[in-house]
Amino acid sequence: MNPHPPPPRLLLGTALLCWGALTGHSVVGLVLALIVEAVHWTRLRWDFDELAQIRAWRLSVLLMFLMLVVFWIDDVPQMAVPRLLGWLPALLLPVQFVQAYGLRGSISVRVFSFFSRAQRETKHAYQTDPGRGLFNFGHVYLVAVLLAGTPVWKTPDSWLYLPSLVVLTGWSLIASRRCRWPQVVGLMAVALGLGLAGGWGLDRAFQWFNYGLFRNRGQQNSPSHFRTAIGRLGEIKQSADIVWRLRTEDGARPPTHLRTRGYNRYRSGLWSNLPPLLDDASPTPPRANQGKGSLNEDFNPLEYVERPDGRGFYRLRPVPIEELIRPGMPRFTLRGTVANERPMPLPGTAATLSGFDVESFESNSLGSVIIFPKGSVAEGSVIWQDAGNRDSPPWPQSDLWLDDTERDALREVLAGLHLDQAPTLQAKLLLLQRFFSGFEYSLYNTIEAPRVGAVRGDSAITQFLKKERHGHCEYFATAACLLLREAEIPSRYAIGFVVAEHDGGRGEWVIRGLHAHAWTRVWDEQTGVWIDFDPTPPSWLAAESGSGLSLQWIFDFVLRSNEDFNLWRNKPGNNGLVSGIMLGLGGLGLMFIIHRLWRSKRTVGGPRRTDGRRAESLRTPLHRLERIATKHLPPRTIGVPFARWLEGLKTRLTDHSLLDEALALHQRLRFDPAPSAPADVERLTALTRQLETTLKRQKPNGIVS
Repeated sequence: MNPHPPPPRLLLGTALLCWGALTGHSVVGLVLALIVEAVHWTRLRWDFDELAQIRAWRLSVLLMFLMLVVFWIDDVPQMAVPRLLGWLPALLLPVQFVQAYGLRGSISVRVFSFFSRAQRETKHAYQTDPGRGLFNFGHVYLVAVLLAGTPVWKTPDSWLYLPSLVVLTGWSLIASRRCRWPQVVGLMAVALGLGLAGGWGLDRAFQWFNYGLFRNRGQQNSPSHFRTAIGRLGEIKQSADIVWRLRTEDGARPPTHLRTRGYNRYRSGLWSNLPPLLDDASPTPPRANQGKGSLNEDFNPLEYVERPDGRGFYRLRPVPIEELIRPGMPRFTLRGTVANERPMPLPGTAATLSGFDVESFESNSLGSVIIFPKGSVAEGSVIWQDAGNRDSPPWPQSDLWLDDTERDALREVLAGLHLDQAPTLQAKLLLLQRFFSGFEYSLYNTIEAPRVGAVRGDSAITQFLKKERHGHCEYFATAACLLLREAEIPSRYAIGFVVAEHDGGRGEWVIRGLHAHAWTRVWDEQTGVWIDFDPTPPSWLAAESGSGLSLQWIFDFVLRSNEDFNLWRNKPGNNGLVSGIMLGLGGLGLMFIIHRLWRSKRTVGGPRRTDGRRAESLRTPLHRLERIATKHLPPRTIGVPFARWLEGLKTRLTDHSLLDEALALHQRLRFDPAPSAPADVERLTALTRQLETTLKRQKPNGIVS
């Protein structure tokens, strides 16, 4: 019996076809399936020793590294590892090829460990068991294929993954013939549970990798809701990585606040976006012009207008384009790494977007703009200082709404501020600014919200206003917004970035995760526009800047190089040049490997003449037994005669007299110089058929069915 049996025939091929269908790589899956399963239909083999296995593993590692670099450059960094996992079947093919087409039938764990390989000579010197640490890589390859097909990203065919996993697992168990049907059903149920748990775990890990490790806290939000850190203990940490770069014309000053999201309903640390069509008291009607964003996120495509001179603009307000690109309006260039539905950092007075290589832009009722890019890096121009706003006018049911939890504290603070006596909105905001100047900005939260179900306890905002008087920008922006609403002034909560770091050497403004910020949007009834109001003490920037990394310049250099190369590559002609170079190098490497394999190939299952040509005349009817014998015996290695290899079947047969007679006739027909007798050939043919019938009735574990 083979001590290291491979996966059942056609199982790997079917798994590869499923992987190709689930990931959209059907052609690649078909090619890989043909390569893997062709081992059962061809006699070509190679004598791959342990050094060859090590080289195959090194080739797979090299391919993984190169693929990771390509994905890192081609897409947003947090997508590189998930995309790499999705290509494991192709990347591990060299190791599977060496396993399947080799003559050894197994692969050593030393192949995958540098430290184990370093001890290889010592183990051989002490004559350790050569069978220890050997296994068939085909089973590892099957697991890798199933892992690569996991629907981390939701696709229309994602639902096929779990049925495929259960079927392939059941197939493997049934083919092994080591489990009874109740055990098979139980193990398939376990596989289904593990698939559900594994898919959920991978999805959570991907979300953490995507949002927790790479993205900055200011970007962890959806258009419909945003969970703040208000009422949660602990330190607020921001990433020092660059998220956007901004360049103005002629050294002009850039906008100070770039908004990414807006919200209008607050309750217990959660800000929500609740426009009238989604208000609790009204139904949700369909929208005729709904874009790619979901209905609950209230998004619609921006209109693209092309002027007679060939210039095209996405306008942010439904007014004539001439009003949005008047002479003298300032503009700036924005560059950053993007993904689908990433919010764009734009000033509240942004008028148009142009020059971006995108599928589309979409905007919601509260002025948030998301991008659907064609590449992983976006660069374009923004015209701003528009006289109007892209935000919708105030909705009293949302923009003046207050939860009763904070109402008493808000009234108490307003009574001391005397906002009602201020003659103008600017005077009211100045009073609020002075009030909050007596507070302290802190990166460490010491305010804890009351536990759910508690009978008594002040809310986090109440504690901030009346007792603690310190917190981070979310406290200041939220408290200011609620105070203004209590004073009957419509207001909204905004998050985004401030523009505060200038790189004079490169002539650009750098926007980092450290610059993520929250502030308040206030409705100016006199002018009919929303204005930005930032109540956080200015000292917050100095506190955030002190949390950067000492070696941040290295990360900045890598990010800049990546973005600059990506933009250069996507220019007309450059993309084809890069693709041609990569395909050329890959083709040369593949041709070299094929040439080496062709020169070292061997043909199993038949002897060779001294001149190297196949001696078909020396084949006997007993060679037909080789196909079924491979299911019961270890692979035939080089140097082992065919007859001696078949003698291993004696342990599988109760009466091996037929095999002894067949082997004797086989040897006589091959080596007796006298002409072969027709009766001997007929007798050997009959014996071969009897042995085939007997072996077909046997299970791999020796049980006769």
